[in-house]
Amino acid sequence: MAYNPFEEGDNELEGSMDLEMIRDNLISELKSINEYEAQVEMLDNKEATDTIEQILEDKKVHVAKLIKLIKLLDPVQAEKLNNEFKVE
Repeated sequence: MAYNPFEEGDNELEGSMDLEMIRDNLISELKSINEYEAQVEMLDNKEATDTIEQILEDKKVHVAKLIKLIKLLDPVQAEKLNNEFKVE
């Protein structure tokens, strides 16, 4: 379901709630990335470091997927993201 800010009714609230949850998830994933990166720097055990690095890579994939969802549900945000990521 795409969020349309010009539609009235429950769809607007539903779309808004979807975006809020997805943005909260994005924040959580970004915080996790920071925490895992700090842990990798502190760990001495190679197996532990390798495991945390794999989890870290998975978190980065989650961030990319959540950004893709935000772009799908929020056309204004999508335009802003697209403008920021343009290569000149």
